[in-house]
Amino acid sequence: MPKRRRQAKIPTPDWDPHHRGTLGTQLFGRSPKFYGTVFISLLVLVALGIVGYAFLNDYIEDRNRPSSTALQVEDTRFKLDYFSDRLKIYIDQFGGPGSDTAQPETALPALSGVLITEETLRRFADELEIEATEDNIREGIASRLGISASDGSFDLLFQQELERTGLSEEDYRGMVEATVLEAKAREKFLAEIPSTAESVRYRQILVGTDAEAQDIKKQLDEGADFAALAADKSLDNSTNAKGGQVDWLPRGVMEASTEELIFALEVGQASIIPLPQGVVIVEMEEKDDAREVSENQKSRLGDRKFTTWVDEKRRSLNIVNNMDPTGGDAKKIEWAIKRAYRS
Repeated sequence: MPKRRRQAKIPTPDWDPHHRGTLGTQLFGRSPKFYGTVFISLLVLVALGIVGYAFLNDYIEDRNRPSSTALQVEDTRFKLDYFSDRLKIYIDQFGGPGSDTAQPETALPALSGVLITEETLRRFADELEIEATEDNIREGIASRLGISASDGSFDLLFQQELERTGLSEEDYRGMVEATVLEAKAREKFLAEIPSTAESVRYRQILVGTDAEAQDIKKQLDEGADFAALAADKSLDNSTNAKGGQVDWLPRGVMEASTEELIFALEVGQASIIPLPQGVVIVEMEEKDDAREVSENQKSRLGDRKFTTWVDEKRRSLNIVNNMDPTGGDAKKIEWAIKRAYRS
């Protein structure tokens, strides 16, 4: 009689929860130490990923920084490498890196102001009916090179100048174009200054505090000599040796709010007027409704009109200044300073 064949054992599928050695059983059957090791490993991987991302991001940022925006006026962008090249030119113009005027805290806002003024002139030159022709620009470049516009060495010297400054020809010409426009704008405003103007002549004593001013005013009211007090007490070195005497000034030279207070005084009247740099005691001596304006005063009045016009136009523009030492982009500022001030 044949033997009964033994029935084969059917293998348990991997998804059978009773199957020994499945992945779930292997994981959930591990010790707490194992789980701690896995968790720490994951944390390390995440940290490495964050560090790697930050490093890569900084690397990309450093690579792109020279072409990033240093200053923007409406849709005109001044790139950081251009700003630093202009900063080098500015430093050279004002005595080099050791000059007080060329220090970063002074030079950065000054250059930003120059670039904003240049762009303002380009945008609003038509309102003044002025333009910078090709001949004007060539003459302006030649003047910077110390030669005439017809000099045979113009092209060679201009290329050397471009290499020295680091500016492209287009950027250099744009800089000179703005210089030409500024000169023409100033000439236009100067030509509008009348030959006579309301003018005043007065004496002043400049002190540091209101308390000092009140004390001096009290002494004057009691009959003290103005010239003697000015020589002894005034902080204004341009007038204290002259007894506080200020030469004739036409309306329009001083800051507007201060000017109104001074021009409102009657002859012989004294008053205390606060100033940004201190407090001044003013005594009116003479007034003239139509005094002749000197050439020097005309120049000052023309400059004042130009500055007022530029400030008015600037207020209508959307300006983003990343190079402001008090609130700009620290990394961009550091990059520009290192590049411009290096020997």
